[in-house]
Amino acid sequence: MKTWLITGCSTGIGRGIAKAVLQSGDQAVVTARDVSTLRAFAEKYPDTCLTLPLDLTDWTSMDTAVRKAVARFGRIDVLVNNAGYDCRAAIEESEDGEIARLFETNLFGPVKLINLCLPQMRENRRGVIINVSSIGAVRAAVGNGFYSASKASLELVSDALAKEAAHLGIKVITVEPGAFRTAFYGSLHGTERKLADYDESMGFMRLENLVDRQDQPGDPDKAGELLVRLISSGQYPNRLPLGSDAVRIIREELERRLEEVKTWEAYSVQTDV
Repeated sequence: MKTWLITGCSTGIGRGIAKAVLQSGDQAVVTARDVSTLRAFAEKYPDTCLTLPLDLTDWTSMDTAVRKAVARFGRIDVLVNNAGYDCRAAIEESEDGEIARLFETNLFGPVKLINLCLPQMRENRRGVIINVSSIGAVRAAVGNGFYSASKASLELVSDALAKEAAHLGIKVITVEPGAFRTAFYGSLHGTERKLADYDESMGFMRLENLVDRQDQPGDPDKAGELLVRLISSGQYPNRLPLGSDAVRIIREELERRLEEVKTWEAYSVQTDV
């Protein structure tokens, strides 16, 4: 029986992962900023579920959650950094405070949580860290630059950690979801600063122009079931796109990058000594 600690379980993929973990018989520390959204988990799985408040911008909140998780279940075998949010704005429109909060939630908070879990994973010589990124980390969209940057940073941190900790029995998986039927749109932030010069390129991405029709291809529950199935079977991909749209978009972007390298290779090598 494994013990999972999952962030951002109030809705979406985090909730889907929590459901799948508990249905499988594993133990789960299910967290969200508002712990009242998790009441159903505690009621249905009183012996194998611990619900806790956790805010990725609050170090004390994260430290307390990890301590209580270990006190209740003895260890954390799988950490899932799922919580995050997006702010829609052109680069020039983005406000410093919003950029800082975005990186604190999507990058620095998850890294702090990883570092809180790593000591006992090192001691046990095993552990799995799953960092939920986005197709935006592979191909940035207009109006989405800083969100993409925060997720791309998390991916490279994950890559480095995977190499540093492999000999300790610690696995690191980066999950890259496409569009899923979640409450993601409801958590979007915007900016009060809107420059008319960007209306043509990214105006359609501003909050007032977005409509969530809930017709995305991804199913959060199936995402959770897949991750639990992979971990249970000992399969640990380095990067795992989730959804047919993610596979298509990531493949197209990587092929485009490779083609660009080939196009400019004759110039690139001219800088060698």
